[in-house]
Amino acid sequence: MQSKKIEEQIEVTSLWSPAAQLADACDLSLAEVSDAAAKGAVWQVKAGSRSKPRRIRDIEQAVSLGDVIFINYHQEVLEQKALAPQLVSDQGNYSIWYKPSGMLSQGTRWSDHTTITFTASEISSKKSLLVHRLDRAACGLILLAHTKNAQKALCALFERGGIGKIYRVQVIGKVEQSLPWTIDALVDGKKARTVVQKADRPNEENYTTLTVSIETGRKHQIRSHLAAAGYPVVGDRLFDPQRDHNTDLQLAACELHFTCPFNGKSQHVILDKTLLNF
Repeated sequence: MQSKKIEEQIEVTSLWSPAAQLADACDLSLAEVSDAAAKGAVWQVKAGSRSKPRRIRDIEQAVSLGDVIFINYHQEVLEQKALAPQLVSDQGNYSIWYKPSGMLSQGTRWSDHTTITFTASEISSKKSLLVHRLDRAACGLILLAHTKNAQKALCALFERGGIGKIYRVQVIGKVEQSLPWTIDALVDGKKARTVVQKADRPNEENYTTLTVSIETGRKHQIRSHLAAAGYPVVGDRLFDPQRDHNTDLQLAACELHFTCPFNGKSQHVILDKTLLNF
């Protein structure tokens, strides 16, 4: 049976149930529309507004006459189940979590119900806002804010290099460069710097485990830099597509260190090694 995929929009022109109007327009049941909204697939632009669409979960409560509502219904996406993150440190207006491999950091127009932000909100009963991203295929520590002020302060800290991140990465090949080994190469046309601080002795499969820090936060930076240098990350189907991979991406954000912008105390969080599979 083919999975449903529907993109539709309507303008609310009567007081009759907006959710039912949307369901009627895209040939879905009211239950399907309500479920899609709860999972982040329904968006709204207020009447007369030029702002970008915003995600809404309760159509009946959020929508008024003249509003435009959109649905991006993808049955296969909506049927996906969220993985289980773990709370590592709760600091009140922000917290640090372990994001498992395969979990999204942020949502798409199709949904956000399987993301670390939505799932952490459900677990903690606190609104959770993204401070920085971690690749879907990667696992490890991620920082979430619980207020707009906390998000603003932590994002500013991140942007000026005040949040240090250490990664554990397993690559294919024997790394013999002198350490620390700095990789300066553009990523998507932007300056990027990755520093390999430590390289363990290769194992019997000729895999080397690296300790890596980054001085910039470009998308897929570590994976891109190491693959271009001839040391693709084990399990990297994006930057090493010709290889037959039989394991998940071996890249983990294992340390975060920064000075708390609220109390001035030093924070140094290290991931429990039992959460790593390499």
